[in-house]
Amino acid sequence: LIATSTHDTKRSEDVRARLAALSELPSLWRLALLRWRVANRGARGEVNGAPAPSAKDEYLYYQTLLGIWPDGGGEVKEVKKRVSAYMLKAVREAKERTSWINPDAEYEQALERFIDASLENKVFLKELDALAAHLSRLGKLVSLSQAAIKVASPGVPDYYQGTEAWDLSLVDPDNRRAVDYRARRSLLESEFRGEDLAKWLRSGAAKLQVIRKGLALRKDFRELFHAPAYAPLYADAGMDEKVCEFALSAGLDRVVAVAPRLFAALLPENAPMIPVSAWGTSTLAVPEGEYENVLTGEKLRSGGALAIADLLRRFPVALLRSLR
Repeated sequence: LIATSTHDTKRSEDVRARLAALSELPSLWRLALLRWRVANRGARGEVNGAPAPSAKDEYLYYQTLLGIWPDGGGEVKEVKKRVSAYMLKAVREAKERTSWINPDAEYEQALERFIDASLENKVFLKELDALAAHLSRLGKLVSLSQAAIKVASPGVPDYYQGTEAWDLSLVDPDNRRAVDYRARRSLLESEFRGEDLAKWLRSGAAKLQVIRKGLALRKDFRELFHAPAYAPLYADAGMDEKVCEFALSAGLDRVVAVAPRLFAALLPENAPMIPVSAWGTSTLAVPEGEYENVLTGEKLRSGGALAIADLLRRFPVALLRSLR
């Protein structure tokens, strides 16, 4: 079973994808932390001679906000409600300043006041919104790579309710909110065209495309995914660490998954995906044969290698099926 989100996930797969992207920006994150601690120092209290919230809890709070902050900002009231419930549960389960068995009401109230005050701080909100927007673009690409690897791997991919599209949820009960299945059905009705990519990334249709096309691929190549031969593939020209790729084969059937990683160094500001030029002349070792990229409908022929720029020209990840 390949599960990336469940009923008990502390952070959904797409929240974790944003935070994975954040790990690629240590200097930017360090500077943001310093600035935000100063910006919100007036909201910080003191309980039993120690800061409230603690430095650890304040760190977690900022990290969590970046993980769930909605595109375009706004909805602060709803975010405040969600993050307050999450932080209360998190600090109780950490058992450092309060706990379920021995709750410290004074500390918990100080934490609540800090959250309320910080989310009314316009300077903080402006900086938070800017960094969250950058992480959102990076996180979506991380999520697509995760979705491609998941659906192309041997085993049984499992999809928790709502994760078919973007899902920025936290621990229960946040991850049990009502799912808008009507919107997801509407996304299923759209067919991919290259010029729609930015729109598809905003709506979550891009993630749904990877899942539905990947599941259809598994249905068509049922035996291949049941007991395949696995072969790692490699990129050249210094790009091997930037791409995760592998091939599954059974008899004459073959599936190839291509999923970029470490996006921060490759993605220009405000670009929806890595530009073709970023891949240079790098190629990926792909077994000889005719292939179809099921995500875009493109046909490709490999003589033993394919240019990464060609594989990822129209969509951020690739799923290839062999053509007989």
